[in-house]
Amino acid sequence: MIDLAAAVALVEGRAAPLPPRRQRLLEAVGRRLAAGVVADCDSPPWDRAMMDGFAVRSADFGRRGEIVELDVMVDLAAGDVTSLEIRPGGCARIMTGAPLPAGADAVVPIERAVDGTAGVHAGGRVRLAEPRFRPGQHVARQAAAFARGHEVLAAGATLGAAEVGLAAEAGATHVVAAPRVRVAIVSTGSELVACDAVPAFGQTRNSNGPMLAAAVSLLGAEPISLGLAADKPEAIRALVAQGLAADVLVLSGGVSAGDLDLVPAILARCGVEQVFHKVRLKPGKPVWFGTRPRPGGGPPALVFGLPGNPASSLVCFELFVRPAIMILAGAARDRWHLPRQRAVLGAAAKAAADRPVYLPCRLAESADGLTATPQPWTGSSDLLGLAGAEGLVALPADGRVHEAGEPVEILRRAFPGG
Repeated sequence: MIDLAAAVALVEGRAAPLPPRRQRLLEAVGRRLAAGVVADCDSPPWDRAMMDGFAVRSADFGRRGEIVELDVMVDLAAGDVTSLEIRPGGCARIMTGAPLPAGADAVVPIERAVDGTAGVHAGGRVRLAEPRFRPGQHVARQAAAFARGHEVLAAGATLGAAEVGLAAEAGATHVVAAPRVRVAIVSTGSELVACDAVPAFGQTRNSNGPMLAAAVSLLGAEPISLGLAADKPEAIRALVAQGLAADVLVLSGGVSAGDLDLVPAILARCGVEQVFHKVRLKPGKPVWFGTRPRPGGGPPALVFGLPGNPASSLVCFELFVRPAIMILAGAARDRWHLPRQRAVLGAAAKAAADRPVYLPCRLAESADGLTATPQPWTGSSDLLGLAGAEGLVALPADGRVHEAGEPVEILRRAFPGG
């Protein structure tokens, strides 16, 4: 059994960013580019109207303030094109986004039409009063945003919604980026049934599988749920063999010291090298970690055996699996772990004598700082107490009762949008 800090360091030391790969644009959302995006066209690709109105020749607006009467030669909606050239004394009725016809170099907004001529179309005449007319007004010039061959997104940029839109405008259907980390999940235990089943006497629903899949998804990784494995070597081994094709394999259950805790031995037979087994931690002492080299080289598969009790499984996920996934994804070091903060206890809490304890807590901000109040919690099988928690109080292995008002360290849970 090793100390928590040493175990975390071993995980960090064996995880490395996955090599970037070419992937579809939307598959790369939220990840960093490994190569820049270069435009294959101009933006705008041609001079276009920025307002609904009339495309005109600047030469027809020689004196400011005068009303100009023009022939409407053609109607142009967005997407329409014409070979017609606007002659002196003529104009085109034009909608926002439409290409400016030849001869025109400015747009007069439709609101500037007078005497009821705003609704005229091709073949009619419009009277325009534009007191502040300037050449080129309300026109987006070709390549004003970017030109063909311009790098619109540099390597290292993170693909958010605006960046995806820009890449799409520049013609990028694929990008080279850090891949989405693939995490295979196996729940072991002959007593487990699917969460949509009604458990018979002696059975329990598989809460760990959906819980761990959700935790993986919240990190932007891809959960691959492989289902349930009964406590039989052949059943576990079959799913382990599938899971080792992923970047990370997470098993829950089967890692303690009982007769049916078969996972460590099966992993060894599948070529997974144990790095550590059992950590001074409550809940989560039986946690197991190992690696398996890839037959063709590259980063090894990272394998975690988490305790079967749901709260233990989730705490171990946050302490060990989270940093592994974040490192593989190429995240900055300050994002590897749940944020740690100082707080004061809102109620007394009992520490263990032999290992640090992580207790679910509620958090309250005030002018005096952060208060962490331990949740009512019956132990490592209690998901109800953990589900309402906003953080985990970290108590040292000193075996004493920590009274209300004492300073403590907390791990703040990460909630999407929170």
